[in-house]
Amino acid sequence: MNASILDTKLSLISAANCYPDQHLDNDSLFTALSLFSGPKYARKAKFIARSLGVHSRFFSRSITCNATTPIVTNAELCAAVIEELLRTSDLSIEQLDYLIAHTTTPDTLLPPGIAWVAERLNYNGPFIELRQACTGFANALQFALPRISMTNKPLVILGSETGSLHFNFDDIKRDNSQLVNYMQMGDGAAGVLLAPWNGSKRRVISGCYFGQIGTNSQPGLTLPSRELDDSLSPYLFRHDAVSVKQNGAKLIQACVSALNSQGYDIQEFDYIIPHQASGLIDQQVAKLLGVPTSRVINDAKWLGNLGSAAIWSSFSHLINSDKLKQGDTVAILGAEATKYMYGGFVYTH
Repeated sequence: MNASILDTKLSLISAANCYPDQHLDNDSLFTALSLFSGPKYARKAKFIARSLGVHSRFFSRSITCNATTPIVTNAELCAAVIEELLRTSDLSIEQLDYLIAHTTTPDTLLPPGIAWVAERLNYNGPFIELRQACTGFANALQFALPRISMTNKPLVILGSETGSLHFNFDDIKRDNSQLVNYMQMGDGAAGVLLAPWNGSKRRVISGCYFGQIGTNSQPGLTLPSRELDDSLSPYLFRHDAVSVKQNGAKLIQACVSALNSQGYDIQEFDYIIPHQASGLIDQQVAKLLGVPTSRVINDAKWLGNLGSAAIWSSFSHLINSDKLKQGDTVAILGAEATKYMYGGFVYTH
């Protein structure tokens, strides 16, 4: 395996997140399932929930009906994140060189969802949107690093998901794997404001890497349209949980190998942020890597799997908490099941 590694440093200016107002516990989801899909599906969901370890999540759609009209849109969540990034950095929207977004669930496929974010913020600069899930952050950094080095200007990277809008209670009757999506995933947006490295040893992002091990493998997560599969609702996520479980550890190990190739030792990091795949991720990664569970960040217990927003979400929570001391280091281990991609970076506080 050959990861793309960029040996360039960036300065972190700010990090922020935003979630829908609706925070739902598992009992709320069980009740809705029983009402709209049937009691037997609620019983199955309870069994799945125990294996996932996710106790709550934010949803951008109502579960009191089978409609998928958003209570809050993807663009609204993203705009709120950028506003907070700017507020805490004393920068204006006009000073941003670029907006780089990544998501699998934009408000519209065309124009890209980030166009509506720019519209809301009256941003007149350039933007791009990557259609990528859990490692969108790592690929975005691969593009951001050389651009910042060339322009010497700040930019925003933003991850978001509003996947609950793609869930339909009727689909469970045709595809029981939808129960995994229902009990595992959450909605939200998060991002970072980055600038050229200023020479300081504080708030530094470095060691950025990205790779994939999915060639000749069937995807673990897909989002086919009705045109590709008439049995599915438009843009219904299909989740091969067995394949994902089989390959998850390989992706984390690929991340560690990429860090090792740069001279890092996973044992020496103060904190580790893996992709927030489940509410048991801290136990699973700690056992796999032989590190204390207390060093592994686990926000999936209360946020669920936020897909493309997951890493920035946990990263922003850690950055804005009182956990980090000056000089603490954080290893980011991103893993994506679509075609088994991995990536991450190192942060020094």
